[in-house]
Amino acid sequence: MYILYDSVVSGADSDPYSSDMIGNATSQLISALNGTDMTPSVTPETVEASNWGPKRDPLIVVVPITIVYALIFLLGIVGNVSTCIVIARNKHMHTATNYYLFSLAVSDMLLLVSGLPPEMYYHWSRYPYVFGEAFCMIQGFAAETSANATVLTITAFTVERYVAICHPFQSHTVSKLSRAVKFIVGIWVLALCLAVPQAIQFGVVYERRPDGTILDEEHAVCAVKRIVIPHSFEISSFVFFLAPMTLITVLYVLIGLQLHRSSILARRDKGSVRLKNQVHHKKGLHAASSSPKNRPAVAMATSQTAGDPTTHHPPPPPPQPPHEEEEDGRKNFARNAQAKAAKHVVKMLVAVVVTFFICWAPFHAQRLLAVYGGGDAERRPSPVMIIVYSILTYTSGILYYLSTTVNPVLYHIMSNKFREAFKVGAVPLIDTAAVSAMTINC
Repeated sequence: MYILYDSVVSGADSDPYSSDMIGNATSQLISALNGTDMTPSVTPETVEASNWGPKRDPLIVVVPITIVYALIFLLGIVGNVSTCIVIARNKHMHTATNYYLFSLAVSDMLLLVSGLPPEMYYHWSRYPYVFGEAFCMIQGFAAETSANATVLTITAFTVERYVAICHPFQSHTVSKLSRAVKFIVGIWVLALCLAVPQAIQFGVVYERRPDGTILDEEHAVCAVKRIVIPHSFEISSFVFFLAPMTLITVLYVLIGLQLHRSSILARRDKGSVRLKNQVHHKKGLHAASSSPKNRPAVAMATSQTAGDPTTHHPPPPPPQPPHEEEEDGRKNFARNAQAKAAKHVVKMLVAVVVTFFICWAPFHAQRLLAVYGGGDAERRPSPVMIIVYSILTYTSGILYYLSTTVNPVLYHIMSNKFREAFKVGAVPLIDTAAVSAMTINC
């Protein structure tokens, strides 16, 4: 997470929720909860530093967040690497949907590697920013690219599932592996191109004198340094969150309706097959009793048992050719199997999309609150609003990176094929690495 507009350089267009106010708000929140006064003493020597706020938040905040981030980083790397290995090593997993999930795992790893370590460092040292101008821009570029690729990938495999389920005769044009690879390459090219305008706005921002000269290099942060595209972050929130989520929701509603209709047809076909079998059975009985060849036998059986109705049994019907019944049964079984498989895939993908919404909505809410929820150069936001923004910043940061770890867990929980493929593909690789390490140590 990063500061959108820094109050030091942007003047009237500054971010009302700058790092100093977030830090002070967090300290006020902790002191209010503990019933203590954590306001730092202000002296002429510390007045400049107090304008920037504390260099880090209290340990009661920083330590738990660091532990959570470390767990997210470990689980995210292991889970997404395992996902890529499983898909790559198992040929039966080479489907269009799994190719999209492979792309999603790559974007998640990019987000983790490029964003989480600097984020952890930021919580321990808000300023000065020591990684330089180039890394600040690269960090913003990588974060925007991975975020764009993630939402475009989720949108793409939702469209692929919609076409496969609702328009199966057209699915071969979308679900072909070669076509899926082209779509994925296009997704990444588009994500990279659309990340450039955002990335070039970032840079290292210093505190400056009225004449524009740098006051102190000790006070430097990675923030939006220049406005290249007005309202770019609002546009990004719409293009890469609100619009895709609306489209995805509509498509899954249509998929759900189609699956519901398919289940009704499957039950109706099953009932018609049962009724057809009953009709065949009755026709067999009627044919057996009315056949001239069977009449003497029936009469003889009736005369022999005329006084004993308990021993009278009608002759069994002749066996019917099973070809039609078997064919209907096979079609019904195949249709039910396809419906169950489609439902299972859709459940997994819906879980991925719902998780994406829960994890990314606070991030975009924080962005929009930073732009529209505060005051201006003459009117600062209220302390309550600052505390709300501070809490939202930490919450959105955790959920933002947590989104990179949950997708592999969803695959493992909801997909039997993924679990079996993981045992076959990832576990032997881990075992081989362990054996190699033991051999080297010996």
